[in-house]
Amino acid sequence: MTDYTIYFQAASVFGLAMLFHKVIGNYPEPLEKVRENKKELSEVLIVWLIQFALITWVIFTGIYLPSAFPGFKIHEEITISINLISSFIIPILFLRVWKKGSERQALGLNAPRDNKIALYLIGIFGLFAFITFLIVGGKEFTIVALLWGIITPSLSEELVSRSVITSKLERSQGIKRAWIIGGILFGLLHIPNDFFGFFWFTTFNQNFFIALGGLLVQIGTGWMFAITYIKTRSIIPCVIGHYLVDFLPAILAILF
Repeated sequence: MTDYTIYFQAASVFGLAMLFHKVIGNYPEPLEKVRENKKELSEVLIVWLIQFALITWVIFTGIYLPSAFPGFKIHEEITISINLISSFIIPILFLRVWKKGSERQALGLNAPRDNKIALYLIGIFGLFAFITFLIVGGKEFTIVALLWGIITPSLSEELVSRSVITSKLERSQGIKRAWIIGGILFGLLHIPNDFFGFFWFTTFNQNFFIALGGLLVQIGTGWMFAITYIKTRSIIPCVIGHYLVDFLPAILAILF
């Protein structure tokens, strides 16, 4: 971003989140409680702090101290970092997937129960990505990198922020607080990238106020994803929407 129009984008996603909340689709019955509210909230905090710390470690060392980077390459375009590994371990541990029940179902790897809001989310983020392509074009990615983008950040971030954090917030705080708090926590996980990582240098031009606008966009996006996850009981639409907004401009650049 080269100017402050990002605040217009932030206002747009905030408005769309309210539309998703009030108009599009219907909320299901709340998830059943499986443990005390304090226990669920403590697990939300633990998961969020783990991911925030690992993301900070990965971004800081990746840019400023490569010799201490906690990860390894299995291909020129594929890096396995510690925060990526944790993104797949955390859902297994904190949703107790070895047990049958509603917690394992919270993974959301099933088909959406509400196709309407799922299609709206995918369509809106596809449109956002198309507009981005028309305005600024698309970054260059190899086919391998584009395929790897399905795994991370698209699937990995949704497993943590939606499957684990949002579902636990819903069990302890109810649906409305779950999507509000869950979306904010999703946005805050981007602080390292926004203020001293890749986005800081390549997207926000090392400008604090533009980076702050980007953070607001991420919070609003988190709200839209959280509402969609709750109404569909699936992370599939969120993964697709996440992927489109991150990588569709690059795909269009290859095609056109």
